[in-house]
Amino acid sequence: MKLQITNYKLHMLVACTVFLLTSFLLPVTNSLSAESADEVVNRIQNEFKSIKDISGKFMQKSFIKDLEQTQEFNGEFFLKKPSRIMWEYADPRDEKVVIRDRETLIYKKSQNQVIKTGFSEESYSQVPLAMLESFDNIKKDFTISMPEANALQLIPKQKIGHISSVIMETSEKGFPIRMFTILDTYGNIIMIELKQIKTNPGLNDSQFNFQIPDDAEVFDMNQ
Repeated sequence: MKLQITNYKLHMLVACTVFLLTSFLLPVTNSLSAESADEVVNRIQNEFKSIKDISGKFMQKSFIKDLEQTQEFNGEFFLKKPSRIMWEYADPRDEKVVIRDRETLIYKKSQNQVIKTGFSEESYSQVPLAMLESFDNIKKDFTISMPEANALQLIPKQKIGHISSVIMETSEKGFPIRMFTILDTYGNIIMIELKQIKTNPGLNDSQFNFQIPDDAEVFDMNQ
């Protein structure tokens, strides 16, 4: 059986997933329009300290430049600080991503394949890990601006995978982050809308356990 996922797509899947999920923890206030970017980031850093875990649902739209095609997916996610994440797509996409500390497992159910990889400084996934461990570094890693009253734009100061920029859109009601948009240097655009968000629901570590099926084909990208 041939491996059904390329290294680039793997980085896109893991990094976009992890970046978006860890960034979901960043609350801002409804008075964003009256604040500067620095004030918003300072408020985010203070609020971030009180969040231990989070769960919710998402809707994802991915524009793939090479294919000139937009794909739509939905699913649910669970995150527990400092570095445990589970992100699962609903049918017809059949992928589950589990991240524990520095290990990442991607399970493709229909193909019974498991891809193992780790965090790398050269991949997207290193960014959310750094934010998860210490959000204080965000001003050092990104140039932050407010192109609109309800949005923050993050541009990497140094090369971070293929990220060109990230837009965080806020909401006036409910959970303060409504949508994330990631643009990369290949012209791909990934938008994820958040729904039914719960903060500090009291997630157990066992929820992030994943037992690789005995008959699954395993591809270890760390070797």
